[in-house]
Amino acid sequence: MAVRRTGFVRARKAAGFTQESFAEAMNVDRSTAARWEAGTNEPLPYQRSKLARLLKVGPSELDALLNPAPEVLPQRTTVAASPVEGGDDVERKTFLRVLAGSVAGLAFSDPMQEFAARAASAGRGAKIGQADVDHVRQLSRLFAGQDHQYGGKLSTRAVMTQLSASVELTEGSFADDHVRTGFLSAVAELADTTAGICFDAGLHSHAERAFRFGVGCATESGDWAMRAKSLSGLANLSVHRRHTDDALSFAEMALVRADRLSPKVGSMMYTRHARALGLAGASRSGDCRAAVGKAEDLFAQTSTDDEPAWICYYNAAHLERDSGRALLQVALNGGGHQEARRRLETAVARFPEGHSRGKALAKANLALLMMTCDDPHEAVRLGDDALASVGSVRSDRVDDALSQLSQAAHRRSDIAEAHELGQRIKQKLGVAAS
Repeated sequence: MAVRRTGFVRARKAAGFTQESFAEAMNVDRSTAARWEAGTNEPLPYQRSKLARLLKVGPSELDALLNPAPEVLPQRTTVAASPVEGGDDVERKTFLRVLAGSVAGLAFSDPMQEFAARAASAGRGAKIGQADVDHVRQLSRLFAGQDHQYGGKLSTRAVMTQLSASVELTEGSFADDHVRTGFLSAVAELADTTAGICFDAGLHSHAERAFRFGVGCATESGDWAMRAKSLSGLANLSVHRRHTDDALSFAEMALVRADRLSPKVGSMMYTRHARALGLAGASRSGDCRAAVGKAEDLFAQTSTDDEPAWICYYNAAHLERDSGRALLQVALNGGGHQEARRRLETAVARFPEGHSRGKALAKANLALLMMTCDDPHEAVRLGDDALASVGSVRSDRVDDALSQLSQAAHRRSDIAEAHELGQRIKQKLGVAAS
């Protein structure tokens, strides 16, 4: 008798895949993936290494997932779940435990008192209600606002503590299914915010774990926009690490069922796809520009009525900055640089108050572009402006952008002003690190 591979299903969800996107990644029909999960069909030998890689497991762990021990379950009067998605409350709770384990240990200290008390009472029968959903969303946006203005380095401890406390509540009982779905969506948003803050603080392994957790929670809650956002966060992290294949894979996964995304969310996803394509080299420069064009077209269709609240900050300046950063990579690979320059200059001019980190990044990127591809004397002026704009921002990403500018300045050591700028940046980064 076939044994349903519930562990396989949980591993697939924890890796951020829906059954449909997993089948697409494996280049098989969805019905084939469904039969694998139902235990009625076996993957072919040549598919096993790719399966293990997608599920983030080793060969022996994959064997265990594909050959589960038969489970002895009490008789049930309900109809068995279809192998094409689904699952009962027991499987859902098990799935949540797997997800929670993926972010266990992120917190540096005990959870905040209020949520710790709520989490403890959840095990004693207290139901999670809409107020808890709203609380998690408000906290997520509070942390996001701090991140935009001051960078991630000062917020990591607090936000990871809050995420850990919120995850504990997923073990509780919910007032109804609507609240359960909303709470998982809210926790996905908090996980994505946590991941972004960790990324900005240079805690890349923490960021990856939190992004993956966000994908899993968003997938379970049916929140396609947040699922795409977290996947695109993994794409951005991969770009930063210069992992080109991973960047492209995550960016393209974020665009699976792009028809379910609102125009502004879709626009953001295409800018992140464009960055991954820019990293891929000159051979993908045309695709990079095409993705930027799609992002612009979608942004022009934006209506405030159909956008999720978390993306309200994303305005034309952010679009220009993200598009300019994608085209910056094309320029550094030998392509034209004028379009990247125009977009980054526009972003610098339009960035609103309260987004200090974004403006500092745009200035550093523009200075790097000018130092490498255009006028190094103008680049020195822009570089000094970027240094001055850092102010109270504490961001590993800004530091990395300045470090790239310093390296480019040292390559122009024949120009005294460029050499001196490189030295000023090194001194600034040395002070920040101390």
